[in-house]
Parts: sequence; C-alpha cells; structure tokens
Amino acid sequence: MEKRINKKIDTWRCTFKNDICTMIQSNVKDLQLQRELVEYVNGYESIVITKEDLAKRKRVKNMVPLCDQCCALRANGEQCTRRRKGEDKFCGTHVKGTPNGEIKDNPPMKTHKKIQVWIQEIRGISYYIDNSNNIYDHHDIVNNKDNPKIIARYSKGTDGKYDIPTLLQHK
Repeated sequence: MEKRINKKIDTWRCTFKNDICTMIQSNVKDLQLQRELVEYVNGYESIVITKEDLAKRKRVKNMVPLCDQCCALRANGEQCTRRRKGEDKFCGTHVKGTPNGEIKDNPPMKTHKKIQVWIQEIRGISYYIDNSNNIYDHHDIVNNKDNPKIIARYSKGTDGKYDIPTLLQHK
C-alpha cells in the first residue's frame, strides 16, 4: 500500500515542481536567479512513506488488580473490568445502577498497602523515607520488593532538619 501512496505523492511532486519551474521561467527575468530557483526546486527531496508510518499504534491496556475491579456484572455475565471509583464497590458507570447484577462472592480485599516514599538527604546521606517516620533499605526499594525492610526511624526537628537518633549518634 505504501508503494501506491509513494507513487501518488511522487507524481504530485513532479507536477508541482514542473508548474513552479514554468511559473519561475515566465515571471523571473534575471536568468541567473531563474536557474538558481529552478535548481533549488528540482533539488528538493520527496517525502517517502514507510510501513511504520501506516502501522496502527498498539493500545496499551492497563491491568486493574482484582481487588480494585468493579463488582458489577456485565451483560455477558462476567465481572466488569473497570477500576472502582474511590471507596465505592462500583466503577463510574455502575455506581448509577447494576442492571445485570453484581458478583456473588465477596469482593477480594486489598492485600497490599501502597506507601509513598521519597529520597531525603539526612546528614549528607540519601535515604528512602515515608510519612510514618520510617527509613527503608534502599536495596529493597530499588528492587521493588514487597514489604521493604525498615532500617530505622527518623525525626524532624523544629528547624525542619531531619535526624536519625537511633542510627546516627550526636557528637
């Protein structure tokens, strides 16, 4: 298919170049300028369409964990695969109503709790910390382990500085 498109583009380009060259030759009186313009127009590269240009982009489908899935049944009797809305049992569509019913067993409970961690420099060393004053082992965080090891607890002084009383002794 791209060959047909490239041929059509090339035919159009040749016609366009010839029309421009004809217009230049009839309207520009200076022969040197005429030659330069015609040479410039004829030297212009044509666009080439490849298979990648015509290929459809693959759709990225996000997987919703079972504990976050809507509890409503679709018309085909399967569970809706959309994400729940907030603390509700259903997605945005099924909050309004469940015409096909809802799943019979209890919805799966969340087994993991996500905790947001960030890197904080404490006394010149970078640590992964959270809002609960925990300091995590950086190997576990980098390797994305479940239940990363807590190596210490930090405290935040009134001046906003972080400190680790159990790990770093004041001198």
